[in-house]
Amino acid sequence: MFRVAYQLFRFRGLLATLTSRELKARYRGSVLGFFWSLANPLLLLAVYTFVFSVVFKPGDRGGMTPYALFLVSGLFPWIWTSASTLEGARSLVTNSGLIRKAVFPAELLPLVSVFSNLVHFLFALPIVVTALVAGRLLGYPVGGVAALVLPAIILIHLPLVAGLALGFSALTVHFKDVRDLLANLLTLMFFLTPILFPLNSIRHLAPVWWAVRLNPFTPYILSYQEALFWGRFPEPTLWLQMAIVSLVAWSLGAGLFERLRETLVEAA
Repeated sequence: MFRVAYQLFRFRGLLATLTSRELKARYRGSVLGFFWSLANPLLLLAVYTFVFSVVFKPGDRGGMTPYALFLVSGLFPWIWTSASTLEGARSLVTNSGLIRKAVFPAELLPLVSVFSNLVHFLFALPIVVTALVAGRLLGYPVGGVAALVLPAIILIHLPLVAGLALGFSALTVHFKDVRDLLANLLTLMFFLTPILFPLNSIRHLAPVWWAVRLNPFTPYILSYQEALFWGRFPEPTLWLQMAIVSLVAWSLGAGLFERLRETLVEAA
């Protein structure tokens, strides 16, 4: 665990270079280039706003008005988490030629996926904040100064995403079925995370409520929703839960990666 953290710090310059290369490669040949990092969340927000304001008109939905803003407040952090985990899980297999070089730190590859998707998430945040400001000007009680704690939430969220990417990348090298199992597991976890609905709306369904509340992703989504949509500072219990889950996820993911490190080259 500590060796992985040291390697990441030691090769932080290389990590930044690889992340920049990944971002450039993703938009190579594209006319709009990096503008897609802004256009994609903007289009997504526009679609959700149209669907839930014009097509379905969901009504109040327990105070979640406008619903599209409530949805994206939790959806964009989830996209960062799930995309980083899935891409990170495939990173060692995809770049098997690199990890066969004795001097190359293999733990950088899953982290490239984490940080490149973090860049997309950071590009999406100004759009969400602008939409919340517009909603507030239209009279909706959304947003507020609590959004200032977003950097702290992201900082605590980062070890969770990094731990997942590291652990699943090592597992995928040895067990190719992990990629498909992981995709299905993340789909299940998406619906067991309060992204599409507020947690209080299912309190009358005790078994479901407990399943959602004990979901390790729930404290993070609730914190983003509190800071962005509701305009409230997350409660101390949420901060504590996030810190514990991130510490456990990083310890398990980095520890598993370190344990399987010696067999990565042969298995890849």
